[in-house]
Amino acid sequence: MQVFSSTVNQMLIMFAFISLGFLLNKTKVLPKETTSVIAKLETFVLGPCLALNNFSKNFTVENISKKWHYIVYSAVIVVVAYFLAIILTKFFEKDKYFKNIYIYSFTISNIGYMGQPVVLGVFGEEGLFEYLLFCIPLYAFIYSLGFAMLVPTTTKKGGWLKKFINPNFIAFGVGAVIGLLKIKLPSFLQGAISSAGNCMAPLAMILTGFIIANYSIKKLAGIKRIYIASVLRLVVIPLLFFGILTLLKIDSGVIRLTLCSMAMPLGLNTVVFPAAYDMDTSLGASMALVSNIMAVVTIPLMFLLI
Repeated sequence: MQVFSSTVNQMLIMFAFISLGFLLNKTKVLPKETTSVIAKLETFVLGPCLALNNFSKNFTVENISKKWHYIVYSAVIVVVAYFLAIILTKFFEKDKYFKNIYIYSFTISNIGYMGQPVVLGVFGEEGLFEYLLFCIPLYAFIYSLGFAMLVPTTTKKGGWLKKFINPNFIAFGVGAVIGLLKIKLPSFLQGAISSAGNCMAPLAMILTGFIIANYSIKKLAGIKRIYIASVLRLVVIPLLFFGILTLLKIDSGVIRLTLCSMAMPLGLNTVVFPAAYDMDTSLGASMALVSNIMAVVTIPLMFLLI
């Protein structure tokens, strides 16, 4: 019941913000250009602040020395998940851009906006701390290759490298250096970075609702392959990794953290990152709508395995 309660509570918060974004669009309180403005703010300011704050606090010598095996296992898991995602995507999409969205979605779930509050509600502060350490390689994927996959390809020389070395990736690197070297930032600056990072999740949900309002909900909810993708993301992939790690008799803590990070719904970055570049967000919006509703049932069921 605690898992179910935490999941439902976070879902209600999420859908409250999504509904707000939907209403702001439909009532024309905010102009259509709001999508691009919020997405750029998320991608170039708030996201980097979240990455910087997260890594500067958690990527420390003490943390790595105590729980280094969590980070190693997580790094291996994200690599395996990535190649598994490439195989699965072949059955869903042929278009290169939409293929990247599927690959990203099968590799990484909503580990932040959904994962952190649910883990905190179920396992407490210590559980959340271990979860954040475990997610370091996952965030490294999001801010580097993940970001590069979801934004436009440029034909200019060095274009791919520019996509890879983006504001989020730079912030992740700077945050890691600050954490490792124990650099003390001025309190006002640390507070500003933390506050900006905390704004990312609510704005991402509002942005998602604002984008959903541009489409027919019936049409978004009527894409059959999204339901199959959601079942894979929420049930099949978590069970696959759970089964393999259990058979290999891996540490129970690693199994718990793997299941927590894998059992979350399809993420919102497939909406946020493309929107910043005025790209098609219909697939990401559909994924967010369908998978987050299904997660109310699937997350408690997956957590029963822990």
